Amino acid sequence: MITSLRLENFKGFREIDLRLAPITLLTGVNGMGKSSVIQAFLLLRQSFASGDLSAGRLLIGGELVDLGTGVDLLFEDANSDSIAIGFTVKRPSSFLSGRSWLKRFTYDRTAETLLAVDSENKSDNLTGELVGQPPFAGRFAYVHAERVGPRKTLPLSDARVLAFDLGTKGEYVLHILLEHGSEALPDNDPRVSSGGPKLIDQVGAWLQEVSPGSHLAIDPVRSADLAIGGFSFDREGDIPSRVFRATNVGFGLSYVLPVIVALLSTKPGGLVLIENPEAHLHPKGQTRMGQLAARAAAAGVQVIAETHSDHFMNGVRIEVRGGAIKPTDAAFHYFHREKSEIVVTTPTIDSDGRLSSWPEGFFDQHDENLVSLLAPREK
Repeated sequence: MITSLRLENFKGFREIDLRLAPITLLTGVNGMGKSSVIQAFLLLRQSFASGDLSAGRLLIGGELVDLGTGVDLLFEDANSDSIAIGFTVKRPSSFLSGRSWLKRFTYDRTAETLLAVDSENKSDNLTGELVGQPPFAGRFAYVHAERVGPRKTLPLSDARVLAFDLGTKGEYVLHILLEHGSEALPDNDPRVSSGGPKLIDQVGAWLQEVSPGSHLAIDPVRSADLAIGGFSFDREGDIPSRVFRATNVGFGLSYVLPVIVALLSTKPGGLVLIENPEAHLHPKGQTRMGQLAARAAAAGVQVIAETHSDHFMNGVRIEVRGGAIKPTDAAFHYFHREKSEIVVTTPTIDSDGRLSSWPEGFFDQHDENLVSLLAPREK
């Protein structure tokens, strides 16, 4: 598990050491650097996959993330022309446990790859030890904020399925379920809700949590490398509906499907990055997704989610209060700006799910609105 992330002169951050837990929520108003944290991991992941990281390079423009050129990465008020990304990793019974990796890269205004700076610092020279199997190189899922949404068809790809790749926008989610849906989650896995242990059963069970009575239907058209997805609905005492095209159901179910699959299918030791898991969901559905994310963390999956939803956060808090995860297994970070720098405030959480503080702007809009509604009318 990655226990901390360090960024220096990276985008909006002069310098930051961010604690990471089994489940970490990144919150705050727009444009405060939450996405930059996720992008740092995506840069490392795609640079490792391309071979650039082991060659001492950072690939800025790739399949996972395209950040432009070097000028787009350097902190505006940087005191030096280098960018640093590092992390601390904890692995049980491993010589790497508790050790840190930090690498500096030279700044080049126009380059699409940045070159690593040699260092005599031993903590900077763990590259050879870590790139063999760094913590971001195993089972991995990234769900982009802009997902494919309702489509008449989604593509099939044997290569993606072999790599268990949902696609950054969830475009291969139907093929993943077609090929891997019969695989069972481990015994006593905390992610298992009602129904059987198979992945497809649990996807159906969590869809029911979001939209009671909804059922996913997948019809492959292998001759065209396509899959048709749809949804049917039933209610107790009613006749089940026919299967409706995804395009006739709305955005919520299509948008949440890759989130559910990522959280259920990633094996212990894996890493899941999610942007806006609450998108297009009603408050109850957002809460349930927070609960599922916390249970994924309890199953040994590291989850890092960028969210604007207090309902999603409260779903995590409910699982802490219920004992599914320990208070120390959840980290809530609030990003805000002080002058040109982004700073982070981190309230702690206790075993009752209560937070130690509520910084101004940290999911306090409900109270502010209530004050406005209860205030006497101006004459």
